[in-house]
Amino acid sequence: MNLFKIAAGISLLSCVVLVIVKVYFSMTFLPDMSGSEASTIFPIQFLTDNRPIYTDPENAPFRFTQYTPIYFFITSFCLKLNGWLPEDVHKVFVSNRFISITLTVLTSLVVAYILTKLTKRKKMVGILIACFVFQVLGLWILTSSRPDSLIVLLTALYVCAIFKGITSASQSDLWYILAIFISVSAFFVKQSGTIHAIALGIFCIYQYQWKLLAKLILSGLVFFGLYLLVLPINTIPVFFSNIVGGVENSVSWNWFYDWTLKRFLLQFAPLIICNFIVTFHTLTHKESVFYRFLAIASSMFFLFATATAFKVGAGVGYYQDYLILAVIQITLFFTEPERKNLFQPKILRAMLASYLIIVAIHCTLFVYMTYQIQPHSLYTHQYFTEREVANFLVNEKNLIDKEWVYVCDADNYQGVYLKHFLFKNILLPFTDVVYLADKNKTFDFRNFENMVSENKIRFVVAKRGETPKNVLGYEFPDLKKIKTIDKYDIYEQ
Repeated sequence: MNLFKIAAGISLLSCVVLVIVKVYFSMTFLPDMSGSEASTIFPIQFLTDNRPIYTDPENAPFRFTQYTPIYFFITSFCLKLNGWLPEDVHKVFVSNRFISITLTVLTSLVVAYILTKLTKRKKMVGILIACFVFQVLGLWILTSSRPDSLIVLLTALYVCAIFKGITSASQSDLWYILAIFISVSAFFVKQSGTIHAIALGIFCIYQYQWKLLAKLILSGLVFFGLYLLVLPINTIPVFFSNIVGGVENSVSWNWFYDWTLKRFLLQFAPLIICNFIVTFHTLTHKESVFYRFLAIASSMFFLFATATAFKVGAGVGYYQDYLILAVIQITLFFTEPERKNLFQPKILRAMLASYLIIVAIHCTLFVYMTYQIQPHSLYTHQYFTEREVANFLVNEKNLIDKEWVYVCDADNYQGVYLKHFLFKNILLPFTDVVYLADKNKTFDFRNFENMVSENKIRFVVAKRGETPKNVLGYEFPDLKKIKTIDKYDIYEQ
């Protein structure tokens, strides 16, 4: 039996299992499925409650919204469509996760469409590569509940639009205009989407298409301006202070090594080397215009991802878009009819099929074990206990809007759900971001110090038996413990 048919069958089964695993664990009370999930949930809650998602980080509640708003807008719209409230914290989490899973599946389907319908490769090739993309995105878990899931879909659609623009018989620029619209949209999903427009611009320069470049710049500026008008950005200075200042972290080699080099560059070194070789060959030989675009774009995406991955807080997520372009490029290059002899030796075909089978099994097991080993009973207990704490503050202590609560950091995600139950009142919801911004002197948090010293924080919640502390080290004066619920001490100023 053909080894590639076996690999395709196993890959499809792997993807089905991955979807089931992700859906199942999405409905649990895991407080974080994808890394910093709270940074996605808070803006969704605020939008659903018709509140601004971008506020001045130097004033209460000292909150950063680090990403641009399209993904939040879509998820909030779905919540409103179902009539779910932002206080229904578990429903907000589940909705966000389901949308991300759906977008990631759609990304893989678009990759299959590019390979089988647009570039006319065999259906088997489309299935194997689409499954491979879905499995690797699943392995990195960042598309499980974050804007990353939408930006990878936009990346796949971006490749579609460029292909149609290059191969269109009418030589119309409309497909390129669509591509720049997708690029601007990508920026308003996540700032890393900037590279889509840059790569397209460099491609135009490489091809000496100056008129097209001028049209794209003009169109891009129009789309950018329209997005600023229609999206919930508050004011332009506040918007940019969040999306630029909020991610303006220090550079760290140790962070890059731990969170990128070990997790991506070394594992995917063969793919990266292959991408470099194909890119070099494409740019030094008379390959097609579309191949030249893939060569330029994949190079730009790789350089951008590597440069930004040194930033504290970054990770393999910046390489997700590069992965899609590189895999499409490599697949198309080696499945050209004139290169079919390269994989004629049975040993090479067996090795490639075996590799795809191993990827399918490894990614599925990794994702399952990553979620399975979590202390689910503890998280479930914390969810309902923290809801009880929130109900006590709101119903018994009459906590109202513009009265502030500080939740002290604790281990095992203790307090995470409490922050979401009290999203209208919580101070410093992202303590790690505030700590780095204060350390790097990016923002001035003296107003928080004043609030602490002037007793303007009504409640402080800490882990039972621990002295209440805040992330900036200011001492809370005049705290009086008023109640202990399970592992939570509640203080009032």
